[in-house]
Amino acid sequence: MSSAGDHEAVLPPPSATPQAAELAPALALWLQRLHAAGLGCQGVALHAADAAWRAPFERADVADAWAEARARVTRDSPVALGRVPSGELLVATHLALPSGQPGIVGALLSPPHNDRSLQLLLLSLGWLQLTLSAASLAHNQRAAELLELMGHVASQKEARAAAQDWINRTAAWARRELPAEAELRLALFEARQDRVHWWVAADVAHAEAASAGVQAAGEIAQRAFVEGRELAERGAWALPLLDQGEVVAVLIAQGDANAAAQQVLRTSATLAEPLLRHWRTAELPLPVLAWRALRRVAGRLRGPGHWAWKGGAVAAVLTLAVLLLVPVDDRVTAHTVIEGRARQLVTAPFEGFIAEVPVRPGDRVQRGQLLLRLDDRDLKLEQAKLRGERDQAAGRLRQAMADREAAGVALASAELQGVEGQLALVDAKLARTRLVAPMDGLIVTGDWVQQLGAPVELGKEMFEIASEGYRVVLHVPERDIARVRTGQRGVLRLSGQPQAGHDFELSRVTATASVQDGINGFRAEAAWLGEVPPLSPGMQGVAKVVVGSANLLTIWTRESIDWLRLKLWQYWI
Repeated sequence: MSSAGDHEAVLPPPSATPQAAELAPALALWLQRLHAAGLGCQGVALHAADAAWRAPFERADVADAWAEARARVTRDSPVALGRVPSGELLVATHLALPSGQPGIVGALLSPPHNDRSLQLLLLSLGWLQLTLSAASLAHNQRAAELLELMGHVASQKEARAAAQDWINRTAAWARRELPAEAELRLALFEARQDRVHWWVAADVAHAEAASAGVQAAGEIAQRAFVEGRELAERGAWALPLLDQGEVVAVLIAQGDANAAAQQVLRTSATLAEPLLRHWRTAELPLPVLAWRALRRVAGRLRGPGHWAWKGGAVAAVLTLAVLLLVPVDDRVTAHTVIEGRARQLVTAPFEGFIAEVPVRPGDRVQRGQLLLRLDDRDLKLEQAKLRGERDQAAGRLRQAMADREAAGVALASAELQGVEGQLALVDAKLARTRLVAPMDGLIVTGDWVQQLGAPVELGKEMFEIASEGYRVVLHVPERDIARVRTGQRGVLRLSGQPQAGHDFELSRVTATASVQDGINGFRAEAAWLGEVPPLSPGMQGVAKVVVGSANLLTIWTRESIDWLRLKLWQYWI
């Protein structure tokens, strides 16, 4: 933000400080005072590390002597004398600048030369240093007053109150630069829709839009807005304030506004107006901000130039057309596991201990092949014991039958049957200590080779055997199951073979729900199409089922829209 016209910046760079701007007038006044004191001074100069504090001699023939004299000025030798070819005496000496940096001032004295001339010159340096320091002090006081003003403005709670406080304090500041009998009235207009509108005025909380004062100020403000430059006419002065080359506000001063007062107004308005404008914009409702943004974009698209905006708009339209008009496959993504066509489990028939395991997962087995043998030593001992008890019970039965004792016969017969039942049970267990393969296939789970002697429980799953041939099992997320149908096709990529895609066709969609990775879904089965790749049960991958066609925008936003619908239904509908 900067105001129109050639005026000082609020926070100028060090190379163009207001102190340095006072250098040329101060040197000219110093030269006049030297002439008034009777010294024949042909010119003065000042040199410092900062280029803003440099003022060379106007005569070119003095340059070499001036450079040599500066080189000889040191702390131990603060004054250096030299002569130029035309016979003048060049005097160079230290001078403390208001910025705190050291400087070297030079004076070119005409003959005759004597000690009195040199003493008068050195004494006059105090006046020069005081003059420069006074300019620096005035600038610092203005800066402190400006910071204090902005502090009061920033402490307000609303933009209008801040603007009113700013214009009142700025008016009081500017009036101090005017004679006591002078009058000064300030008003700030903001630019909207190619016209200026009254916002705030000094010492006035509200103003009638049709009043003569507002109308007169509004006319010159409108002209300054259109022309984009400062205007001064009929006791009024207009200062347009710019943002990126466009007039966004106009400050009107009615009455007696001299150069000093105008400088105060420029400095204060240039610093405060962006803060007030952004503050006021931040308080606008969101629909108004959106409408203004759309108007700015539309203006750039309709107006001349702004080719980057126009190119971006064309690209956005083409992108939107592609998103809405180009149909693509609508696919459902599902986690996938490869399973055997048929699976059977081999479980532990009773509690026992592992004695032998000749196979491991990944081995192919034939039906009836030994998978695992349980320890049968305790069962054989039990078998031998029961056989002895059976023989004894049979002997007692024969003895009772020989003695023709009916009660004895019945008792011995029952005892014999009980022992034979127990023996049959032990014989059956002994026959089942060998776990064999129920069919030809591949062992998928059951690695017991390293657990010989470990106990097993009744019904424990020992092995899972998958038959030859495979099927694809999909875990379809709950949100997509309604779009999945039998007969739909898709492509599968396995984690172990990500470079190749395999076609499949859904053969069954079940109502079996399960949770995987925190996602609730349903089980679906698919059959391979074409050549079956090298597989192994348990392999995992990602499948994409083609469920139809839709545009990209619908596909990308479906999940978010469904979530929003559910939330609306849950809380409001």
